[in-house]
Amino acid sequence: MFLKKFIFVNWGNIPQLEFELGPVNLMSGGNGSGKTTAADAIQTIMTAAHENLFQYNPGQDETTQRGRGGKRVRTLASYVLGCDDGSYARLDPTDGYLAAVFSPTTGESAEAFTAVIGVRAWLDATGGQRVARQDELLFFILPGEELTLEHFIREGKTGGKHTTPLDTLQSLLIREFGQARVQKYDAKKAYLRRLYAILRGKDDSVSEQEATAAARAFSRFMAYKPVRSISDFVAHEILERKDLGEAIRSISGQLKTIHAMERDAARLLESIGILEDAEQHAGGYIHQWIELNTLDFTLAQHDYLQRQHDYLQARKKQDNYRRNLKENASETELAEQRLQQLHEQLVQLEAQRMGISALQQKDELEQQREQQHSTLTDMARRLLVQDNSLDNNLQTTRAIEKDLQDASLIEDLPAAADLQVLQLARKVIQEGGRGELDIPALLQKNLLNDISPLEQHLDQARTAQRLHNQWCEQWRQTDSTTGSPSLYEQLAKLAHNRETRYEKLKTQCRQKSQDIERLQAQQVSYPAFVERALIAIRRDCPQADPRVLCDHVDVSDPRWQMAIEGYLGMARFSIIVDADYEAEAIGIVRRLPGRDNRARIIQGAKAQSDAEHNQLPTDSIIHLLSFSHATAKHYLTASYGNVVQVPSAETLRNTRRGLTADGMGASGYSMFRCDLPDGELVFGQGARERALKAKQQELERLNEEWQQANERMQRVSRVLDNVKALQPLDYADTITYMLGVHRELQKLENLLAQLDLSEHRELEDKLTDLREQLQQLRQQQGDLKQASGELQEKIRKITERCKHLADAQDATLQVAEDCEQKLLAIVSDWPEFDADARLTTAEKEADDLNAEVATQLRRETDKLLHSQERKMGEAIQRHNQHCLPGDAIVYHSFNDDYDSTLFSAICGLQRDIDRVYNRLKNNILVEKYDNLRQLKDSFNNAFVTHFCHTIHQAINDGKRQIELLNKELQHHKFGDDREGFRFDSHWIPEFRGYARFFEEVIKQPSMSDEVDLFDMELTEKSQQVREELLQMLLSDDETQALRELERIGDYRNYQKYEIYKEVEDKQPIALSEYGTGSGGQLETPAYIIRSAAITSAFRFAEGSNHLRVVLVDEAFSKMDETRSREVINYLTQALGLQLIFIMPTSKCGPFMDLISNEFVFAKCPSEQPRGQLNTRVLVDRKQCNTEKIQQLWANHKRTVYQQAELDFMDDVLAVE
Repeated sequence: MFLKKFIFVNWGNIPQLEFELGPVNLMSGGNGSGKTTAADAIQTIMTAAHENLFQYNPGQDETTQRGRGGKRVRTLASYVLGCDDGSYARLDPTDGYLAAVFSPTTGESAEAFTAVIGVRAWLDATGGQRVARQDELLFFILPGEELTLEHFIREGKTGGKHTTPLDTLQSLLIREFGQARVQKYDAKKAYLRRLYAILRGKDDSVSEQEATAAARAFSRFMAYKPVRSISDFVAHEILERKDLGEAIRSISGQLKTIHAMERDAARLLESIGILEDAEQHAGGYIHQWIELNTLDFTLAQHDYLQRQHDYLQARKKQDNYRRNLKENASETELAEQRLQQLHEQLVQLEAQRMGISALQQKDELEQQREQQHSTLTDMARRLLVQDNSLDNNLQTTRAIEKDLQDASLIEDLPAAADLQVLQLARKVIQEGGRGELDIPALLQKNLLNDISPLEQHLDQARTAQRLHNQWCEQWRQTDSTTGSPSLYEQLAKLAHNRETRYEKLKTQCRQKSQDIERLQAQQVSYPAFVERALIAIRRDCPQADPRVLCDHVDVSDPRWQMAIEGYLGMARFSIIVDADYEAEAIGIVRRLPGRDNRARIIQGAKAQSDAEHNQLPTDSIIHLLSFSHATAKHYLTASYGNVVQVPSAETLRNTRRGLTADGMGASGYSMFRCDLPDGELVFGQGARERALKAKQQELERLNEEWQQANERMQRVSRVLDNVKALQPLDYADTITYMLGVHRELQKLENLLAQLDLSEHRELEDKLTDLREQLQQLRQQQGDLKQASGELQEKIRKITERCKHLADAQDATLQVAEDCEQKLLAIVSDWPEFDADARLTTAEKEADDLNAEVATQLRRETDKLLHSQERKMGEAIQRHNQHCLPGDAIVYHSFNDDYDSTLFSAICGLQRDIDRVYNRLKNNILVEKYDNLRQLKDSFNNAFVTHFCHTIHQAINDGKRQIELLNKELQHHKFGDDREGFRFDSHWIPEFRGYARFFEEVIKQPSMSDEVDLFDMELTEKSQQVREELLQMLLSDDETQALRELERIGDYRNYQKYEIYKEVEDKQPIALSEYGTGSGGQLETPAYIIRSAAITSAFRFAEGSNHLRVVLVDEAFSKMDETRSREVINYLTQALGLQLIFIMPTSKCGPFMDLISNEFVFAKCPSEQPRGQLNTRVLVDRKQCNTEKIQQLWANHKRTVYQQAELDFMDDVLAVE
């Protein structure tokens, strides 16, 4: 891009003009005429007057913009106010403009554009010294537009011209060219970035580094300055600096962050280890407490069984003594009978002896009378039993009749509501009584007296017997035709069903109570097969740390709780284990018997890998969930991440996997209902509270149903018991038989009364023998009575012992029951404990328990319990000393009471430990390791790509750039000696090791996105370099380390650069050692190398559009005409640059045939004062006809040569 036109408005003392520029432009004139002022205007456009980029009046030796030694320097504001030797042409606030119109040259595709700088300045006269102050500075770029002077100097309404105000320029330009064509910039850097981008044909901006490098190169080319160091010049002005400062700071920060995170991870691991110890000790305490209470129960049960055994043994002795006493009584009775028999024989013999013949008949009648009397007594007892049975039947029937009125019984047993049954029941109640006869009172009288009331009661008795027997038969008779069961069997079946219902509700209530206890303990009730799988994994592979998914998920929006949990279903109870033990865990589950092997084991590592590659929809249900376990998040993200929230069923039908808040889901091209009752919710504390409330309501309902079932069971059981109690009667038959016996007794009494007894004698011998036998029997009877007394005393003593043993048995039973209650109470604090199973096992163990061994075991268990509590407290204390405040675990000091209160506290403590342990290990640590892995990947990528690769590539780019310059220079010769120039370089030993290291890293065969710098195989020297670099990146002295790393990161420091001057048939001369040449000889290579710097800064090697303008002030001051022309030709023809050079009028004659445009500046007195100035500057703008000038110059040269030849010949002739 060439500078086609330049516009000056209120710039220095240059008139408000447009400069049309060509390929080679000369600004000439006398000293102080304004040539450099024009050049500074162009420099201002190209550098935005940015600090450290521009230098006004650069041709002046040793000039700077710093104003050293109190010198005044030219400024943007001073130029706008027309400053000249401390006086100002414009004293009022003034708006000044510079505008440069650039257009493409041959081969360039970019469009023309205009760059504008507007400045508002004012004169500050404070303190008696006038100083130009800048008030406002604006920058514009107008792509595709070429502005003219008329855009800045406009016609007024009165006909005069005025400068366009700075604050209206933008709106005027937008009105004319449109918003898209007017680009305004308030910052210098933003303007420069856009300027050098549009010069390269880009629509965006270049980097700040590229823009400042190009602006600095343009400014430095303006004036010849001696090059003090060839190597530094090549390194810093020809080769482009690669700014790795930010990359170095970034990778240094990343590496420090990695090390800090590794230290944090190590501290986390330490805390996790401490928590794991604390959790083990807490679990050990819980286990030992359970063992201790189990031992207490077992010992108490064993003691109870021992007391029971002793009691049973005493009762056995008591029974033996009583049996012996009974046998003694039997023997005594037998002796009495024998004694009576002997007595009767003695009476008979005495009767015979006395000669009473009728005595035997009397004895026979009396014996018959006794038999009949005994029979009558037995029948009286039977009648009394039958009378009681009748009363019982009546009472039972009344109860049955009352219970048969119950609606639920009638509903479940319709046959009982049969009219015949009810009528029969009422008839039994009304007619089935004994009437007015009081049987017990009657039987208490002498049965030999008149029992005629029985005769009168016989008809009533027969009626009652018949009704009662019909009533009993009604319940037990079966229908032979239909084969239907009896009413009693139906009642028994109903009683069994109601008892089964009662037991079922009792089990449900107990299970529900256990669920409530678990929820109150912040735990979830898992399905039975999940519980058994957890127990198996914890037993066979405890290091797997099995957990259930539902314990680590929460739903942030309660409206979606039911739907999400319903959609996931049994997946909520999937088991999470450590990734290293997943295969072992599923093997354990697979080996479980029956249907217990249905539990799911989550593939944590696979889920994490898939989840990291999943892009969640914005309305995914995962956004409604929060997690306390990383694997839970990975699993649900991978499995359900594409399930989206939808507002309605209409939307759902077109959704692949979706869910509505009211519990309708879609998956697998089908829609389904997926809601759950509150009692089955398990995700999060809110769900557990809802589930707790629902289960408490369910428990209330179940308790009510259980109570009702109990009442119904009791009612039907009462009816069944009453029916069982109904007895068939032979009440009337017994009365009839008694009446017959009574008549027979009256007959015997009459016969006995009619007997006439006479006396008889018997033999004396027989009487004597009988008397001796009678004496022996009486002696035997005395012995039996004495033995009876002894047995009664033994029975008394053993009875007292039984009482004592019974009391002891009751006491030990109470102790055992108390121990049982303590075991059962553990469930409320530790729901995982199966108290029923433990009690069953303990009861079995109590049978064969060795009390001494068990007591010793209890003492050891108690000691271990104390040890576990102490170690747990120490572990918690260590954890609290190193953890964050939010992770601290509260554990109050131990008060020396190992009781249920402490156990309850430790159960809660164990859950707190597990909560913190899980959060640290499965959430924070996993996240930290994930971040660490990502950060390491980022660091490896940044170090290899942004540091190693960048430096390695920059070194190669620098080599290529030097080679391109040499290729360009090899065909150009300068001066009479036909001088050529060549760039060269060689390695600096200090940096050679770094370069080899970077080269090795780049050439690694395992180079990939996941390359690990720390595991990379390198040579020993490169490993040392790697460690050295890593130490620098981790250094505490960040300033020094970054400075050293930036020095290492600057590829230009890796080689020492040289420029050689080559003359035919001579050895190359290094310019760094070239100090004997004339000023012109040294200035020639200066322009050559600076042109190399500027082509590098303008990126000539990239693309087809570039800035091709160079500006030279006080040009070629030390070079002869030939060298100057060669340099001009090199710049304009070889490099294709547009040249603007400045020199005094006295020195520009030899170059007139080269220039296309000339601008002659002249300073002359002004007729009217201009502010504080009495002078003005005039500019003569010329567009030269190069061909004619070259012809005139050639003719003039020939004339001069001819005149020189004539003068020479005249001198020769004169000598001769």
